[in-house]
Amino acid sequence: MLKAEAKQEREVLTPHSFRHRFAYYGHNRPQEDGMYRSPKKIAEAMGHTYETHLLSYARFDSKDLAKSFDQVPNQIKINPII
Repeated sequence: MLKAEAKQEREVLTPHSFRHRFAYYGHNRPQEDGMYRSPKKIAEAMGHTYETHLLSYARFDSKDLAKSFDQVPNQIKINPII
């Protein structure tokens, strides 16, 4: 099942893939309280220094960055200055 999923996403499944998946979920899945884990905590859980973790997994922390800023409440009205 995992091989099929990796193939569909044009990825290669290796033993290291599980570490990538752990990092991805750590960055993108909220905890029970709705908060996200800090990159430093994820790094520590994976046995990395913060710097080493960012070299390999920073892309997960900023995934969908534009989408995060597009979620502005509709109640905010901006009046253009003419």
